Amino acid sequence: MKLNEVEKFEAFLSESFGDGVHIRELRLSNEETEYIKKTYPKAIFNKSFQKETSDGKNWYKVTLLPPTKKDNQDEITAIQQENLRLKQEIEILRRTMKIDKSK
Repeated sequence: MKLNEVEKFEAFLSESFGDGVHIRELRLSNEETEYIKKTYPKAIFNKSFQKETSDGKNWYKVTLLPPTKKDNQDEITAIQQENLRLKQEIEILRRTMKIDKSK
């Protein structure tokens, strides 16, 4: 790949796997899959369809595992607590809406 193609592809990957997403279904060329394999050696590819498209690309379910950190468990716990707090707030809002509708 040319330099500008690499930059565009890296931006595409960054957008595709942003916000904590680690699994995506992507349509990739052989050159793009090789680039991902070199850049992310632990990436997992599962071909979604056996038939190649007219442009030579194939659909893959791509998994890029998150980096492992010792404090990763602390992040997961914090996210779980935040999710629980948000669920509680949503439940309170639902109850409030039901009370207001009955008036």
